[in-house]
Amino acid sequence: MERSLSAYWDWVARTSFHLRQDRPSVTDIFYRQIVLSLINQLTSSNARRILKLDAYNEATNTQYGFYMIGDDRELVLVDISAGIAKRAAERANTKKLYNRAHIIVGDFRHLPLRSECVDMSCSFGSIEHVPEYDVAFYEQVRVVRDGGEVVVGVPNIANLWFRVLSAKILHLLGLMKKMTNPEKHFLRPQLIALAKSLGLSRVVFSGYHLFPKQLRWLDLWLDSRGRNPLRRSGFFFWLLKGFTLLELKYPFTRNFAEMIIVRGVRVVGRDRGRRSIEDAATGISLLKQST
Repeated sequence: MERSLSAYWDWVARTSFHLRQDRPSVTDIFYRQIVLSLINQLTSSNARRILKLDAYNEATNTQYGFYMIGDDRELVLVDISAGIAKRAAERANTKKLYNRAHIIVGDFRHLPLRSECVDMSCSFGSIEHVPEYDVAFYEQVRVVRDGGEVVVGVPNIANLWFRVLSAKILHLLGLMKKMTNPEKHFLRPQLIALAKSLGLSRVVFSGYHLFPKQLRWLDLWLDSRGRNPLRRSGFFFWLLKGFTLLELKYPFTRNFAEMIIVRGVRVVGRDRGRRSIEDAATGISLLKQST
């Protein structure tokens, strides 16, 4: 399984038009703005060493992680693909992040990091790509110090624009093969229950990316064709701007966004050991209701 997964993402690194783009698409910019705003709302500012699962965003022009570093933080990225890791490293060097962005080739279901070595761990659309999503979530908890924060974002079943149905159709047609493999979608109770089962406290729920995912796919596809009229479209810009302002001003709308997210705090003395934590997560029947 690990070999086939790494081989798949290495193939994506060689063939994905998103990774070859030399400038951000319109939706790249809005994606980044929304995620950074949400992270600032959900987390404290005292994390100095941050772990982020997978380096795909950093290998493209979205680059959440690089913008989270600021002036006094370090970023650790773990990606199963050597090709994607190499591309992310090239972009880190372009941004002159030589000593503050550390990119590791590894499986985030078994992070090659010691326990309690980072101040915060985060993932944005990562753990849903593997059947052992609960183990990947656990690994994020394991490597965070006591009192540190864990942030996990996954696709939303209750998305206003039927993301789950659209993704399934596009995958069946083979139109998304070069960008992503099939993904699991979650409901709010599933994600919250998983966070609590892994010993996190002060769990906060939210969501992000309210505008239709179909617009994101269209924007990236047109960019891949070399002629993207959306880059020059004032209507498209203000449409995305309107959705962004809506989700920032009215937090309840995030329940219907493309992605849902939880933030929890690892509490001293609540790490019950890997086996018991995994058993608790996999034992919740609600978590095993796939879509």
